[in-house]
Parts: sequence; C-alpha cells; structure tokens
Amino acid sequence: MTPLLTYFDVRGRAEVVRLILEETGTPYREKRVTMADWPMLKPTLPFAQLPTYEADNLFIVHSHAIYRHLARVHNLYGSSEHEHVRCDLVEETFVDAQANVGGFYWHAEFAKRRDEYEATTLPDLLGKLQRLLEQNNSGNGFWVGDNLTYVDFCAWHLLDYVRPFSQRTLDRFEKLNAFKQRIEARPRIAAYLQSERRPKTLTASVAPFGGTPETS
Repeated sequence: MTPLLTYFDVRGRAEVVRLILEETGTPYREKRVTMADWPMLKPTLPFAQLPTYEADNLFIVHSHAIYRHLARVHNLYGSSEHEHVRCDLVEETFVDAQANVGGFYWHAEFAKRRDEYEATTLPDLLGKLQRLLEQNNSGNGFWVGDNLTYVDFCAWHLLDYVRPFSQRTLDRFEKLNAFKQRIEARPRIAAYLQSERRPKTLTASVAPFGGTPETS
C-alpha cells in the first residue's frame, strides 16, 4: 500500500514527514482535511490529533513517532548509539523551539508583542540553536555525524518557520542560514519546494501569523 499521510492543507506538523518522503523518493498519498470536516474526524482519532500515517499495516499517530519510524526505515537515524542519542537530543531541542515559534504565531497578542519577540526572544533562541549545530563539525555540515538524518529536516522546518517572520534575524546566524540553504539545495527537496504538492501556508488561516501565503 502506498503510504497515506493525513493532515490539514498546511505545512505544520506534517511538513517534516513530507520532506523525508520527498528526499527518499518514497511515493505517498495525502488526505488533506478541511476545517469543515475536522469536527467529525477529530473524535475518531486516538488522541484527537493529526497527522496520521498509514503504511505496511501500521497506523501511526503523533508527528515525532512518524518521524522516527521513517528515520529507521530510511536509515536516517545515525549509525551508532552515540549518533542515536545525538539525534534524540537535537529532536527534543526542536520540539521546544517549534513550540516557541509556532506558539507565538498563534499568540492572542502577536501584533503587540511582535517587535519584542523579534528583538529578544528570537535571537536568543537562534543563538542557542547555532551553538548546538556548531558542536558537530563546527556547524559546517549536518546536525548529527557526517550524514543526513531526520533531525536535519526538523531543523530546516523550524528555520523555514522563522524565514517569513524575520529573515533579517536569521541572516545574523551564518551557520544556521548556510545549513538551511544546503538542505533546500538538495535536488529532491528543491523540486518539492517549487512544486504544487507543497501546502501554501505554514498554518491555518485563523492564526495571527503564518496562515496566508503572504506570511508563509
């Protein structure tokens, strides 16, 4: 069965799944749920959450469980216990970072707090991330070891969330910005980013930021 990814018609939590499948050349199908359909679908799901991923008699919920499954299947989880641990550490760091940035985009006082967040919170966050990147090969390659892993897509996804909000802040962090450019220059990723397959927005239209193509 061709894998089926079910999520809303936004990038959100499913984008890392798409990036892994695109990079590995894995055929997949998508079911994109509309906000009108969501109230009926929600109670049928184990934790009332999306995305879900179905393949090889597996039904997986929770986005990071999907990421790790795909990482194991496609040899994107490092090659030693040391690298497995590093993957786990980097992944958890980006769980927190994504909650920070994505949560702010949904904040009821987004417009009021935007300048302060851009001036203080965001640079502090990116500075910590760059220092973590620099622990591996001085920040000139991947986040783990010498080869691509699934956490590189977690990292790219977060940085691409920052891009429409404040590219000028991201530009201050040379290693992060260069890493982002290396990932999006990979042939299959570049093709996906330019394709009609990619959702047009970061998140739902009701969010204060990221819910329209102009903010994505």
